[in-house]
Amino acid sequence: MQRSFIVLLCLGFVRATLQNYTVDDTSPDIQYGGEKFQCDANSCPPGVIDGQFNNSATLTTGSITFSFTGTAIYASLDLVGTCSITVDGDEIPSLTVTVAQAIAGVRGNISRSDLANGLHTLVIDPTTNSTVIGFDHLVYTASLPNKKSHVGAIVGGVVGGVVLTIGALFLALFARRRKLIIRRNQRKNAVLRGISSTRHDYKAGEEDATELPT
Repeated sequence: MQRSFIVLLCLGFVRATLQNYTVDDTSPDIQYGGEKFQCDANSCPPGVIDGQFNNSATLTTGSITFSFTGTAIYASLDLVGTCSITVDGDEIPSLTVTVAQAIAGVRGNISRSDLANGLHTLVIDPTTNSTVIGFDHLVYTASLPNKKSHVGAIVGGVVGGVVLTIGALFLALFARRRKLIIRRNQRKNAVLRGISSTRHDYKAGEEDATELPT
């Protein structure tokens, strides 16, 4: 029963729920490594306003760095030029969008979903001086403990522990009662043997008395 409790408790910790979090370009967690210009639907260049998350976007010619704890990250950039993309220093395919492609609505997409659950750092770095990045938001996936499963494991373990304790107490009381019954029977038998022996001696005395000469 105790082993079952430990297994269930471990399962409560192992099971997890995946949760997506959206980070806006204005978040203090986003670090810009160069000049930046924040715009909205009225001041952003045509095309940049499409798909805005929080009615704003940030234009920059410098790098963008974001650290997160999770298993995946996704982003879509309004880009003119070329930039390298790295996660934890490992480079993934770079992005290149020409002016003609940008006018046609082509965007640079970032996707990395095979990460171990832990702390990671995404770096978007322009590779040419003429590269301009339009950044609106990104999404990362975090692995959260399954609270329901965890609570269920604890409740199951507690119930199992209570049952085990009650069972142990029952066995202890049963063993103690059995010992008391055995001792009581032993005392009773000893008393009965004493009474029987006394009666036997008394009868023997009577028989001896009848044999005495008159």
